[in-house]
Amino acid sequence: MLQFLELRSLIITDLDSVEKPGGTACAVHLGAYSSNACLKTWFSKDDPFTLAGLLAKGNADKVDKRNRIAYQCPEQNGDPCGRTFEDAFILANPTLFGLTAKTPQELELEARSKADALKKSEFALKHAIAEKEWTAPTYILDGVRWLAGGDGSVPDSALAIAVEAVAAHVEGATDA
Repeated sequence: MLQFLELRSLIITDLDSVEKPGGTACAVHLGAYSSNACLKTWFSKDDPFTLAGLLAKGNADKVDKRNRIAYQCPEQNGDPCGRTFEDAFILANPTLFGLTAKTPQELELEARSKADALKKSEFALKHAIAEKEWTAPTYILDGVRWLAGGDGSVPDSALAIAVEAVAAHVEGATDA
């Protein structure tokens, strides 16, 4: 429908790693596939459809006409990757959540454990309203920056400036 209406859209979804097709949830570094139906549909031409293939996608691979998909990725090369928004948010804010693990795999498991202990609605409200000193996960920032860019040829400069200012503020708040 979005294609038909020619609406520019950003779909933000979870990586949802699993060890095997139809398997149960697992940490990203232990997974081989994704159980996410949206990702399977978006990348339906990928054969085989694997977690490694998803993680190897660049920004251009995530765009289809006027639509873009965003899902968890490492904050930087070599960093762990979250399976869900909460995992990724915690990994993007390791100091805020008191992460102490040293290896990427241990950090991922520590973040996942902390995320599992949270109530999603309380977590979302706390960080949307009360808690102001955090950094948005890279995959969300990348998607919002794309969305602000217009059709790719001539970006909406006012919106692009606003998005960059918000991103810089959020990133700077954690660095300060």
